[in-house]
Amino acid sequence: MGKTTVDTKRIVRISAEIQLPLKVGEEACYRKDGHLMFTDRVRRILEIAADYARFETSSYYYTIELGGSSGQMKLAA
Repeated sequence: MGKTTVDTKRIVRISAEIQLPLKVGEEACYRKDGHLMFTDRVRRILEIAADYARFETSSYYYTIELGGSSGQMKLAA
């Protein structure tokens, strides 16, 4: 019999400003402490709310909560 492996994904929960729109197949972008950060390609969007976004990439489950003083997520042009 073949060997069975279980792929586990890490969970990332951060406070940052997610750049919308968030699209399956594209990298997610967020601003944390004045730096732009990119994830690997989004596989699945789990939830988008007014103060957070949850999505899955090939290796991680991300929850990006609204951080900063703006009070809303920034929309990408």
